[in-house]
Amino acid sequence: MDAEKKVMAVVGVFRDVTQERAEEQQRAEFISTASHEMRTPVAAIEGYLALALNERVAKIDSKARDFLEKAHESTQHLGKLFQDLLTSARAEDGRLVNHPQLVEIGSFLEQMTESLRFAAEKKKLLMEFLVGSNGPASTATGDKVIRPLYYVSVDPDRLREVITNLFDNAVKYTESGKISIGLTGDDKVVQFFVRDTGAGIPPEDVSHLFQKFYRVDSSATRSIGGTGLGLFISRKIIELSKGRIWVESELEKGSTFYINLPRLSSQKAEALKTTEAQVTTPLVT
Repeated sequence: MDAEKKVMAVVGVFRDVTQERAEEQQRAEFISTASHEMRTPVAAIEGYLALALNERVAKIDSKARDFLEKAHESTQHLGKLFQDLLTSARAEDGRLVNHPQLVEIGSFLEQMTESLRFAAEKKKLLMEFLVGSNGPASTATGDKVIRPLYYVSVDPDRLREVITNLFDNAVKYTESGKISIGLTGDDKVVQFFVRDTGAGIPPEDVSHLFQKFYRVDSSATRSIGGTGLGLFISRKIIELSKGRIWVESELEKGSTFYINLPRLSSQKAEALKTTEAQVTTPLVT
């Protein structure tokens, strides 16, 4: 009888797990379908609001413009929410599109730092790109620091999405100081980070930060808002490239989000570069 009870217990657990997975799959499919269907009307509303705000298309008074600008901003936020929901559902069921290619991370990060600099400076925050042992990428005389070439195989669009998300969060939660994007590595790993001098994250929240829909419960997060999906999606994207993402933080001193990706050797990088060139070169007849 004891053996029979054990078997029944195992069967019960198996049924519970199977049912839980089936329900999770149904939820993911519903979120994916609903998000996809709702994106179209939201995009249409956003488009019409943009036309109404275009002075060459419509003439409106300042009070009406203020209302329309608030509506347009809310619609953009709603569209971002639907996009995040759709991306998170695809990440969970393995449908997230990923097109890896050869990327030299140093140049990639340096270009991203420049493109993001305006958003940081708009909030009166300094923006810097660090190389090696947290040193600046250029000297006081303007000479660039010589650094190794760090090659990885990654989807540049997806990686740009991750870094932009980390940067946006850093700017949101940093009232003064600076945002740093840094790069280092060794023979096997390329490591880069996004660091801020903001409010920091409570220790009890750090381990949950990359879970779906998880948000730190504080007055700052409630006033700023957000979907709680950005870091979850970022983790899924980095894992697609066999990488790792994590955070180290201290209250009132700031946070640093680290990303590790496998580094390609010079030989593998050259071979991949040759292969990509052959694929993109048109045939001559």
